[in-house]
Amino acid sequence: MEMDVWMRNIGWVTALTALLVLIKRHYDRIDLLQECTYENSGVYAAAYQFACGSSAREVSELLVTSFEFDRQETEVILAWALPHRMETDGGYGAFIGAVNRVLGEEIYHSS
Repeated sequence: MEMDVWMRNIGWVTALTALLVLIKRHYDRIDLLQECTYENSGVYAAAYQFACGSSAREVSELLVTSFEFDRQETEVILAWALPHRMETDGGYGAFIGAVNRVLGEEIYHSS
């Protein structure tokens, strides 16, 4: 009985620690995004790959390596940009526009 209580307490401490680490990572990411609104060359590389016809998976992997985007945000970017892939620029401008929409500000420029 004594061992069960002890193990349960260890479980609670472990779960609480994991939760606190996740919360800290979330706030660190928010701070980093707010502090530095510089252009990441990886976004332009992903836009170029997208316009050249690379698969959505390959483009998504390029974006996920950036600190600015998580997997869900890359899916939103691709969902907004994919319908424009047949345009004359291969969807490059739409991709950059989708990135800016996800970020909530005009950081990247398609020209």
